[in-house]
Amino acid sequence: MPPPRPVIAADARADAGGWWDRNRFWLLGALVLGVLAFWLPYRDAVHEFQDRREPRHARDVAAGQWGEYEGSRWRLAGVRRVDGLPAAFAGYPHGPSSLLIVSYDVIPGREATPDLLDRCKGRLSDAQGRTWDADAIPHASLDRAQQRLGTRCGSRTNADFEREAARAGEPFRFHHLYQVPRDVPTAALRGEIAFPPFTTTPPGTYVRFELGSAAARD
Repeated sequence: MPPPRPVIAADARADAGGWWDRNRFWLLGALVLGVLAFWLPYRDAVHEFQDRREPRHARDVAAGQWGEYEGSRWRLAGVRRVDGLPAAFAGYPHGPSSLLIVSYDVIPGREATPDLLDRCKGRLSDAQGRTWDADAIPHASLDRAQQRLGTRCGSRTNADFEREAARAGEPFRFHHLYQVPRDVPTAALRGEIAFPPFTTTPPGTYVRFELGSAAARD
């Protein structure tokens, strides 16, 4: 009876190659699952960080309608546009620009105190992703009538330097002021109201209004 044939290196290599061939799909699947196990939590963490850092989830409200946001009701009340600004408006030279006064009404909910409402921020945005922050204009650049406009969402100071505060269930009007390029039409802009992103439910939620083309001009 002939002795068994010894296993040579070529046979070992063939067996090893056959094992890889037989299991390549399982190995590929394990690799993909391993990558996903690391990437998915990382992606979720990045999204959560972005939601807590800046407003990202818009809640659109139709023109003239009230929208619910963070326990209160909000409405775009009007837009006034002043195109004849001097070249050094706001204390520095600039290209042709306009002043936008965007007015809102808020009806505070039962839990919405004036101090809580005053944490809100205003912003304008357009379809190109450009944004303008509210009240980024020195008030010394405005006339006395415009200086008396209340720019906080929950309180204002009247002519007697007394604080007037929003009351639960009653409309309270406030105004946000913007300096925008003259060539940007009002109809291309959207007014936004946002609370600190980490305080909203879900995080990063804000309310957004189309300004439309019906704006009063000076």
